[in-house]
Formats: sequence, C-alpha cells, structure tokens
Amino acid sequence: MLSISNKHEEFFNYLISNAENFHRGAEIANEVMRDVSTISIHIKEVVALEHTADKTNQDVIIKLCRVFITPIDREDFYRLTCILENCIDSLHGALMRTSVYHVEKAPAVAIQITEQLKAMGEELKQIFVLLKDISSNEAELMERANRLSKLETEVDHMYRRELSRIFSGNVPILDVIRWKDILSTLEETADHVERLGNVIKEVTMKYA
Repeated sequence: MLSISNKHEEFFNYLISNAENFHRGAEIANEVMRDVSTISIHIKEVVALEHTADKTNQDVIIKLCRVFITPIDREDFYRLTCILENCIDSLHGALMRTSVYHVEKAPAVAIQITEQLKAMGEELKQIFVLLKDISSNEAELMERANRLSKLETEVDHMYRRELSRIFSGNVPILDVIRWKDILSTLEETADHVERLGNVIKEVTMKYA
C-alpha cells in the first residue's frame, strides 16, 4: 500500500549519508595514493563503505516503493541514489585494483585526481543538504553542480596527459597496465559524479 508524505527528511538523509561515504572514500584514496603502503590499513574500511552504501541504496529503493514523496518524485530520487552509489562503487573499484596490482608507489597525477574527487565529495555533501529546500537554494545548487562539471573536466585533462606519458615508451609495461586501469577507474568515478551533477541540475530546474 502506498502512502503520500511530504516528510522527506529521511530520504535526503540517505543521500547525505552516501555523499559522506563517497567523500570518505575519496579521502582514503588520496591517502593511499600519497603512501601506497597504507592500503592494507584502509582496505577493510573501503570494503565496509561500499557495503554500507549498497545497503543504504537498497533501503531507499524499498521505501520509495511504499511512498510518494515531495518535493522530488520517486523516479528522480531513484536516479539520484543509484548514480551516487555508482560513484562509490567506482571509487571502491579503483582502490581494489591498487591492492590487487601490488602497486608500490603512485604517480603524482593519481594524488592530484584523488584531490579533485575529495573536492567533489565536499560539494556533494553540501548539495544534498541544500536539496532539502530546493526553492530557497536554487542558485547555489546550480552553482555547486556546475563546479562538479568543472572538477570533472580538470580530472579528464589530468587523465589524458598521464595516458600520453605512460604510453610514451619510457614506462615499464607492468606500470602501463596497472596505471591505465587504475586511472581509468578514477576518471570513471569523476564521470559518474559529473552525471550526478547533471541530474541535480535537472531536478533543481524541475522543482525549484
């Protein structure tokens, strides 16, 4: 049986919680890229973050099936929560690859990209708080969503420059294989965040 509710705080709190999970994951990724020897310390927390995010997403989906919520309809809320989970999954994948590939030291660009992902996480945490009152926060929501796009563009430029470097013929083949995959996954993470930012802009324009 469906119910109608304008008490949407709980749903936004789910999004805020997973945004915090993403930001923490980005912090861990940055710490690992700065000192890869710490990955054994962080790996359990990374796995726990991914599992927590997955459970949170499932809880949202189950509850969305039971209620209509306002001011954002269920379909848009479903898109937001699923793309946010994809961001966390992709970040988790990059860190797992770093462990599986027995990386000993990360290139400077990996540190720089994870710094950008941390900044994206900060923006997402603020965005989902602001979404609780879309009408009052329309301008700031659009501004922060645009920042996500700019951060993704910077990540894309870093990634392409590094690809050119590692395929120059001066990098050992194993490092080419390792870092092509790890950096591709980090860049994919930024792509997911940009996609989330685009949906946030759509939702803001639709409901503000």
